[in-house]
Amino acid sequence: MGRKDKVLNLRVSERQRSDYERAAALAGTTVSALVTAAADAQAREVLRANLTMAVPSDLFDELLAALDQPAPLAPPLEKALIEPRFQHR
Repeated sequence: MGRKDKVLNLRVSERQRSDYERAAALAGTTVSALVTAAADAQAREVLRANLTMAVPSDLFDELLAALDQPAPLAPPLEKALIEPRFQHR
């Protein structure tokens, strides 16, 4: 792990601070290590839960079929792609 040189200030209640200090002492670690370990675990879980999206297989098949058959271009867009807008002189 790289050098930790960034500071993150947190506002906590007196109860939270007391709980964190007691838990860190029991675990034989620092409050900073205790809090960052818990935050790291929560962050990994949130990121993991949002990396993928599950869809039913029939919906996925419909999506793939739709991608294989793109909608036709709107006439003005098709015209703009076909006809040159500027002519070289």
